[in-house]
Amino acid sequence: MKNTYIALYVLSFLIFIFTLSGGSLTRPVFESLSEKTIEKTGFKKSYVQSFDSRIDDMIFKSKQIELQIEKIKNFFSSDKIDESKYSKEESKMLENSVYVPLKNMLIMVYRFLTVVLSVFILFTAVIIQLFSRGIELRKRVARLEAALYSGNRA
Repeated sequence: MKNTYIALYVLSFLIFIFTLSGGSLTRPVFESLSEKTIEKTGFKKSYVQSFDSRIDDMIFKSKQIELQIEKIKNFFSSDKIDESKYSKEESKMLENSVYVPLKNMLIMVYRFLTVVLSVFILFTAVIIQLFSRGIELRKRVARLEAALYSGNRA
């Protein structure tokens, strides 16, 4: 019994430390877990990237129309048009506004659940230790009573 609750204490401590260390060790684990969860719901990252590229294409086409309008406006003037403002850019609107916050929320949920798991394991270890100590105490009391009764009768 003693080895059991010691192992549970160590396991609880390791899970707790694993969960709270948000560095390069645990971040990929929680990210992949949250991405798999999101994909199981049918909200795949490739779909988000596809929609983002379509949005970027539409924005680029509207910028091209604006560039043509600027060229027509400046046809009779000698002003130079800065065409770098009208180049295609990757905005990742949908990914940054929906997918990434959803993934981060799931990461926090999984971290919270693993902390709850470590606390549950800790309480289980405490209960096993108290149960073990209670049994041990009953055995001691029984031995003391046996020694006391055998000492008085002799």
